[in-house]
Amino acid sequence: MTLLKILFIIVGFLLLISLWGFYISVRPSKIISTITPKELGFTYEQVIFKTKDGLNLSGWFVPNELSTKGGSSPDGRSGVSGGKAKTIVLLHGYPADKGDILPVLAFLREQYNLFLFDFRYFGQSEGQYSTAGAKETEDLRAAINFLKSRGVSEVGVLGFSMGGAVALMTAPKAPEIKAIVALSSYASLDRMALELYRIPVLKYPLAYLIGLWAKIFLGIDLKKVSPAESARTLTIPILVVHSKNDEVIPFKNALLIQELLKNNPKTEFWFQEDLIHGQFDGTHQKKIGDFFKKNL
Repeated sequence: MTLLKILFIIVGFLLLISLWGFYISVRPSKIISTITPKELGFTYEQVIFKTKDGLNLSGWFVPNELSTKGGSSPDGRSGVSGGKAKTIVLLHGYPADKGDILPVLAFLREQYNLFLFDFRYFGQSEGQYSTAGAKETEDLRAAINFLKSRGVSEVGVLGFSMGGAVALMTAPKAPEIKAIVALSSYASLDRMALELYRIPVLKYPLAYLIGLWAKIFLGIDLKKVSPAESARTLTIPILVVHSKNDEVIPFKNALLIQELLKNNPKTEFWFQEDLIHGQFDGTHQKKIGDFFKKNL
C-alpha cells in the first residue's frame, strides 16, 4: 500500500467520523421526562409560542405558590395568573427537556412565577435539529416576548448547561433579563467540539471539521458562539456555578467565564469540588434562592 493510499484512508476516516459526530450533535437522542407540574401538584398553564424563524415552542407557566392558594385545581390547561410576583425563566440542558429541571428547581415557586419551555428540537417543541445554543438564543428571546405579551416586563433567568450558555449569550440584547444563574455553562462552542472527541492529537482535526460542517450546513461559526465573550460587557447580577469535577463541561470553561466577567462587580462565582454534571445537593437551594432574593 502506497503512502498516498494510506493518506486517503486517513483523510476519509476523519471526514466520515467528523460527519457522524456532527450529525449526532445536531440530532442527538432526546431525554424525554415524564414529570409535569401536575405531578408536583402545581397549577399551571400549558402554552405555545412562536420563534422569529417560525418554530412553535412548548412551555409551562407556573404561578407562584402564594397566588394559587385558595383551592385551584392543577388541570394544566386553564389560564392562571402569577399576581405581582417576579418571574424566573428556567432553561434546560442538552439533550433534555423542560421537565428534566423542574423537580430540583421547583422550590423557586414559593416566591416566584416559573416559566419553562422546550428548546427547539427537544421535548414537545418543533425543530429538525439542535444547535446546542447558537440559535437557541432566539428561543429565549421568543419566550421573553411571550411573557411581555402577558404583562411580564422583567425576568430572572436560570439556565443549566446549554441553558446557562443561552442565558449569557441572550442577555446583552435582552434588557428584560435582570439577573442570571448559569449552572455548568460552557464558555464557547468550539471548545465543546474538542470535548466530543477526546482522542489525543486526532481531536484537533476532528473538531476543526465539526466546525467546518457547522458553517456549511447551518451557517454557524462555532468560534462566535461564546457565552464568555457575549457576557463580557454585562453589568447585571450573575451567579456562575460549576463543579471542578464536571466530566461533561470541564471546569476550565468556568475559569474562562470568570476571567472575562472579572470587570462586572455584580458577578458571583460558586465553585464546588466533587459534583458531577447535573448533580445538585442541598446547598443549591439556599445559594440560588439567596441570589434571586437579593438581585431580582
